[in-house]
Amino acid sequence: MPWETAPFAIVDGRAEAHTQLPQSWWPIAESDDPEERKHTALALWNVEFLELIPRFAHALYDELIDVRVVKHQWIETPSLDYILAAGNSYGVWIGENPATFGDRTPPLYESLPRPVQVYLRQVHAGFTTWDRESCGLTPPSLMKTLASHWGNPNDESVVQWYEDRYDPPAFRRLLRVTGRGPHADLLVSPDLPAGTAVTYFEPDFELKQFGESLDLFMTMPLEE
Repeated sequence: MPWETAPFAIVDGRAEAHTQLPQSWWPIAESDDPEERKHTALALWNVEFLELIPRFAHALYDELIDVRVVKHQWIETPSLDYILAAGNSYGVWIGENPATFGDRTPPLYESLPRPVQVYLRQVHAGFTTWDRESCGLTPPSLMKTLASHWGNPNDESVVQWYEDRYDPPAFRRLLRVTGRGPHADLLVSPDLPAGTAVTYFEPDFELKQFGESLDLFMTMPLEE
């Protein structure tokens, strides 16, 4: 169900549409100027989060074509969609309403770097490509442990890796942040040092820096 073929509707500046949107999105819905929409949307982002993902941040400022308020059939509330140039094509990321974070905090959520937590609560409660889990930040309402993602929430199995500085975490102690397809995942764990992440590119688990790894996943659609 790619973005360009699935049904969607642009949300305009009509007053009745405002009830579905954060107030900070109103100027974007009302504007007829792509440059104004881009500027207004990017002003919402916390600088500390952008500093974690320098390559994607560069693309946001240099390759962003437009930002629109959009209602997708498979998402309950309107989203803020970012359209970026990607070679001879484009990539689209869906930024979800921060109000949809909800009352439930995902398991192991405190393992995420503080700028990411701020972003998810104040900017977008999820920022992904069309499937709501790839190449960004999965909506907190959909975040799961790796054990749950793989269908066995109580799995006591531990990661098998070549890392010798730290004990391998269990699958149930890894929070899945994002992925790409069925065989690539970005994970965090309270059992590992702050600021680190575990990447899984089948069959290998590796300990990495969180920001560098998230930047890698977020820029994947731009480099195809």
